[in-house]
Amino acid sequence: MNIAFRRKDISCEGGAESRAPLALRHALILCAASTLAAIAGAYVALTLYPLRPAAWLTEYFFRTQDSFWLIATAALLVACTFLRFPTVFSAALPRVPTRLVAFGLAALAFLCGAIGSSLVFDGLHLSRDEILAEFDAVVLRTGQLIAPVEPEWRPFSQALAPRFMLPIADQMGFASQYLPGNALLRAFVGLWADSSLTSPILLAIAVLAAYSVARRLWPDRRDVAIIAPLLIATSPQALVTAMTSYAMTAHLALNLLWLALFLRNDKAGHAGAILIGALACGLHQVVFHPLFVAPFILRLWWEKRRVLALVYSVSYALICLFWMRYFQIALELQGMASDSARGAGLLDFISRAVEQILTGERNGFAIMLMNILRFVSWQNPLLLPLALLAYGQIRQGSGIARELAAGVALTLYAMTIVMTYQGHGWGYRYLHGLIGNLALLAAYGWISVTAQASAVQTAACRSTVAVSSLFAALLLFPAHAKQAHDFAAPYARASAAIARAPTDVVILDESDMIFSEDLVRNDPFLRDRPIVLELTPIEENDLVGLCQKHSVSLFDASQGRRYGIRPDPGRQGVAEEDLRAKLQAAEERRVKLRAAMARASCGAPLSITP
Repeated sequence: MNIAFRRKDISCEGGAESRAPLALRHALILCAASTLAAIAGAYVALTLYPLRPAAWLTEYFFRTQDSFWLIATAALLVACTFLRFPTVFSAALPRVPTRLVAFGLAALAFLCGAIGSSLVFDGLHLSRDEILAEFDAVVLRTGQLIAPVEPEWRPFSQALAPRFMLPIADQMGFASQYLPGNALLRAFVGLWADSSLTSPILLAIAVLAAYSVARRLWPDRRDVAIIAPLLIATSPQALVTAMTSYAMTAHLALNLLWLALFLRNDKAGHAGAILIGALACGLHQVVFHPLFVAPFILRLWWEKRRVLALVYSVSYALICLFWMRYFQIALELQGMASDSARGAGLLDFISRAVEQILTGERNGFAIMLMNILRFVSWQNPLLLPLALLAYGQIRQGSGIARELAAGVALTLYAMTIVMTYQGHGWGYRYLHGLIGNLALLAAYGWISVTAQASAVQTAACRSTVAVSSLFAALLLFPAHAKQAHDFAAPYARASAAIARAPTDVVILDESDMIFSEDLVRNDPFLRDRPIVLELTPIEENDLVGLCQKHSVSLFDASQGRRYGIRPDPGRQGVAEEDLRAKLQAAEERRVKLRAAMARASCGAPLSITP
């Protein structure tokens, strides 16, 4: 009877080939059409409401990296709607051990991240966020929380580390304004291996944690268990970000580990989840992990599990309070007075958050639209169509579908209010920690679309997943990796040239070079030579004294052009009066400082390697 039934299915669906079920085809068409409409909307918004120059990078990425591949992704989704797929997967896939597949995916993800950190980024920590993650890791490996600064270099503190540094009275120490969790993970891995392996290890953990969650949610559906790990492991955003030192890979891994422990629903699981949450809240900014966790805690209250809900609520309140006061605590442990730094206390944390909300972004809608499109462009094309098919489970509150969706919605809402502009990022990194949420929602969607499907329709679904995954792994991932490499390469070449400088000090004149101050990278303890200084914050008397004591070379825009660093569009046609005045004042200051260097016969141009 089984044989006859299977033959009947095949004959009804057109022999050895079949199209995907109608629900999946509708989702594919809807996502393709929405993507194309959003692209058109973004271009219209940019025409009617141009972005401020300081946010140019969002538009640049949209136009040069994302638009083409968004159209290609939409075309693939349309093609999958009409293609007839072979039924071979219906018999072949069930024989593959899913645990072996999950470990294979984790291993491949790890290898991509490990190899790509040198192959794609040349070992460079490109953005200031990435630089400071490794900067803080170096400090933590010495057993300190803040790197002390020798008196000789204290007048140059701001020039040595230009941005996102904790302001400390009398410039007595170096510490970034980022919470130390990500750096702590890098410091730990750095004790045993190259710290660049941290993110690849975390991505492999994320893949395995997603598999563990899926097996717990659907123990009788081995096919479903592999959907979420596959979508994560074939996400170009996940793979390329794992080549960097951004904290976002850690967010992805710890969120999924938290969920795996939470779903155990025993004392050990909940205790472990709270411990993971304590680290996740302190990875770099305290806001991200609580937005993921909040819907699950609210569900505990809704289900009247009051004791457990209270334990989680109180634990997270204490965790967040601790991290809000972390820098004050760190200063006290280093022997500095608690009022020796600005921006270190709880009130300062709250005031900065309020300021972010009140100042906002005038083109927030256009920026968020391009952020979301960038996220779509850097994912497996089937992620969103399958997640869309989870709508029924979300509406009904099936399993944890509603909580997974709420975490994504809360994060998007919070970022729209607080911080629309992400700056650098491979994909949309503020949603990175929730790729696991969407992958698990896609697993819910898979169940929805296959529940009533015939054998050949299920085989067509598997073929659609295979085609989409191959497209992501063999086309999207290499293309986006090359885009990342091409963007980072000028800075890698320039940074290598500065590191080879024969002088004690290299002064960087950032005039008319985009992101040039990210070339200022120093060991936290200033043990390496040359020491790199950004010109603008230096006082003239200090500059003259520096030239008398040390050999000094200069790196400016003329050399930056030779390595491929572009002019800064943020300095051209600036609309905001206050910003234009600040830029003009900074440029006038650099002119005076260059003149002082010329009078002191100091700062010969750094030689350029052909």
